[in-house]
Amino acid sequence: MHRLIAVLLLFVLWLIPSSVLAKPYTQARPAALHLVQKIYIDEMGASAEAARFRLLLEDQLTRKGFTVVDRRENADAVLGGALSVAQSGIYGGPADVSVTARLISSGGERLWSTNIGGQITILNPITSLRFNDPVEYRARELAKRLRGDWEKSAKAAGVKIRR
Repeated sequence: MHRLIAVLLLFVLWLIPSSVLAKPYTQARPAALHLVQKIYIDEMGASAEAARFRLLLEDQLTRKGFTVVDRRENADAVLGGALSVAQSGIYGGPADVSVTARLISSGGERLWSTNIGGQITILNPITSLRFNDPVEYRARELAKRLRGDWEKSAKAAGVKIRR
């Protein structure tokens, strides 16, 4: 008799955790960076340089394979942030341009973020001859970082990447 009660008790205890933990999955699939194809670029500040950066970033993201859309509702994610430009000091040189950006999914989840700043140093002599616009350089750098991290996310999820 004691053995039957012990077996029934273990059976009941075995059933309870499975029913307690069974919760409906509310989201169809978790947001992931590699699922983003269409991006809306939000404001990057109020200055004229920020507006210019936004336009340059649209071009760079398109070159990296993303689709830039004109309305938030049409986007998989929104890229927003801030651009700051500190003019060159008394010794000259290019302006110091810093960018802080976040990519937010349509569900409000942060998918990606970066902070790019500091003095721009280009060691390649050929590239340095062509360098003349630090704002455009930061737009190119931001798009390159986003694409690189997007490819890492796709690879981790087992998605084949077309180049």
